[in-house]
Amino acid sequence: MSYINIIKNRRSIYDLNDQLPVSEKVVVNTIKNVTVESPTAFNMQSSHLVILMNDDHKKLWEIVTNTLKKQVEESKFASTQAKMDMFSKAKGTILFFDDRHVIDQLKKDFPLYQNQFDMFADHSMGLLQGNIWNALAELKIGASLQHYNPLIDDEVKRQWKIPEYYRLTAQMVFGGIGSIPEPKEKMDADDRVIVYSNNS
Repeated sequence: MSYINIIKNRRSIYDLNDQLPVSEKVVVNTIKNVTVESPTAFNMQSSHLVILMNDDHKKLWEIVTNTLKKQVEESKFASTQAKMDMFSKAKGTILFFDDRHVIDQLKKDFPLYQNQFDMFADHSMGLLQGNIWNALAELKIGASLQHYNPLIDDEVKRQWKIPEYYRLTAQMVFGGIGSIPEPKEKMDADDRVIVYSNNS
């Protein structure tokens, strides 16, 4: 499959189940390989992942549900509960973290760029998330990226013994694909990309 087709196949897929088309080992090794090979500014390698599957995955969404119950009015919680149940039915969730010690040290080591390192870390994290999402799509595994941080940060760190200096940035739910969403309307490339060429 060409890279462009892999990108086209990557969608936010919410109708997920726990039946993967490949083994758990293949999924874990793919995520590890992508993590190692994804580029980072200044080779900072500040992004760290925790993969939760099966009961640990379900425990995460139980934590999110219990946390949101304290934030959302009971009369409006039915739609939130439905969303939590949907995520829980998937196979797993990848937790994405930034190591703040690494980022803070780089700010000290390179003071000229100290105001940029948070942005560099965000760029690196975005690349990693996109690369993993594309790699999962190539394996025919569906996924969606969620952001329930910082509401769940403290409980997640307690439950899985995550260092305090790690900052949770996102949660990627993944699993077998129940159904493919409808195509999205997209702007024409010529409306978004301008090309200048001085060749004469």
